[in-house]
Amino acid sequence: MIRTFYIALALFIVVAAGTGMASENEETGPMERAGAALDRGIDRTKDFLSDTAITARVKKRFIEDEFVKMWKIKVSTSDRVVTLEGDVASEKIAQRAVDIAAATKGVIKVNNSLEIVTRTHSTAR
Repeated sequence: MIRTFYIALALFIVVAAGTGMASENEETGPMERAGAALDRGIDRTKDFLSDTAITARVKKRFIEDEFVKMWKIKVSTSDRVVTLEGDVASEKIAQRAVDIAAATKGVIKVNNSLEIVTRTHSTAR
């Protein structure tokens, strides 16, 4: 995880340095542009890692919940907004998953795209 962080940070620094521009009220020297690009790269890396950490925390909490863990729920996070997708058996389980995600550190909003499915048992033998 730490190695991935440093690789991502280096990548963002290289990309940001190549495209960085100073704001109107900053000096426009190469050191200032490089510093501004580095700051932007670090911010992007923090955002990416923050979203990844939030997704991991939500998934961990789902696994620890005796009802939610039985369902395959896809969790994705973008800008601290969690989206839940998948099939669950009832509105109660869907709401429990949403509540767990919403109570997870770092989450600012939860988009519920869970589908309620009812499974019928076949009488054919």
